[in-house]
Amino acid sequence: MTAPASAERFEERRQDEPSRPDDVRNPFERDKGRVIHSAAFRRLQGKTQVMGTSEGDFHRTRLTHSIEVGQIGEGVLLKLSRTIADPVARAWLPDRSLVLATCHAHDLGHPPYGHDGEVAIHAKMTDDDGFEGNGQTLRVLTRLEKYRARGVGLNPTRRLLLAVLKYPVPYSLARPHVPAGSERPPKCYMDTERETVDWILAPFSAADRDVFTALDGAGRASFKSFDCSIMDCADDIAYAVHDLEDAIGRRMVMREQFEAAIAAAGPALDFDALVRLGLSLDRETLQAQLFSTASHDRKQAISALVNFFVTHVALVEVPELTHPLLRWNAALPPEARALCDFLMEFTQRNVVRTAEVVQLRRKGRRLIAAMFDEFLTAPEELIPRSFWEGLDPDDSVRRRICDYVAGMTDAYAERVWRRLFEPGYGNSTDEL
Repeated sequence: MTAPASAERFEERRQDEPSRPDDVRNPFERDKGRVIHSAAFRRLQGKTQVMGTSEGDFHRTRLTHSIEVGQIGEGVLLKLSRTIADPVARAWLPDRSLVLATCHAHDLGHPPYGHDGEVAIHAKMTDDDGFEGNGQTLRVLTRLEKYRARGVGLNPTRRLLLAVLKYPVPYSLARPHVPAGSERPPKCYMDTERETVDWILAPFSAADRDVFTALDGAGRASFKSFDCSIMDCADDIAYAVHDLEDAIGRRMVMREQFEAAIAAAGPALDFDALVRLGLSLDRETLQAQLFSTASHDRKQAISALVNFFVTHVALVEVPELTHPLLRWNAALPPEARALCDFLMEFTQRNVVRTAEVVQLRRKGRRLIAAMFDEFLTAPEELIPRSFWEGLDPDDSVRRRICDYVAGMTDAYAERVWRRLFEPGYGNSTDEL
């Protein structure tokens, strides 16, 4: 059997860089710094996580979510580092800075208005390689963000790009499997990034590449890398617990709804088994603390849930793949996974899919669609020159408009829409 590609291959960058004087950081520490100091990372403070950024100043945005994912990802890494027995898996555990860089970068490509913004942009890009937020993250990191020169993004390491490659399947292969009538884009990367993905996967054997990029029976990506699986666990935990915390804190959900949902889940959600597994709160205590009028009680319940999930992430083997970065994954065991899925679905059903929230989300869709169509009429005149001239002229006009719109914050998108369509709004010295 051929020896797996060395760790040094995954520290490589596509563009050679001279070393800075006296810089003692390793490649992943430099990746982390570039992500944190990027404009795309700062813009996450103005992008919707679950509730709109204009609804208040306390609930999570994409930025605070990403920071929390990083903190949880650190906890997952620490837990694995102290419990993994397999020496090969231990040797390939990611660097702490790599985990933070991955978690902080994982949502950089997501557009304004959350998944509704994603749906709106994809509708305009369906016949031009589509649009998917995770796929756009690759473009931000390797093309759009400014660091050394135009067109190379942050020039990150191969391993960071592998870690954010959540769905290693191109749009052209995933699109035929989208169910009829579905508005959501397939989980994929855009075909514009094929060359980048080929470079990311180059160190792996041909057999590993073929398996890793294969579709499952439903036309979805089957596999994630080791580092990506750690980030994905942390992302799910943050979404399941902290977005629920926001909903409870804003009184968008009540205890009666939560109790009814648990009852409806039936045997699929076995709290006795969860307590035996290590959950420090039984069903009644968890409910009482989550919905207590004392915020410190709620925080204790939230902390107990996060601790339970983080301390139960385990190493699983993926026998279809051979390289350690692909053969090992982090995952929640079935009982913990069931609770995590329940909490995510509860927030989706009782917050995200309610009429009060859907009405606001739909407004974001219409706003993006109208702007996109207007930009198509005269993109070089309507899009700021500093942005337009920094894009790749080999990309289609639609793709370049897509990059501009996807990078907007919620508030910026609203201001631009008003400048375009609201009589009397805006002036020639507005900041664009």
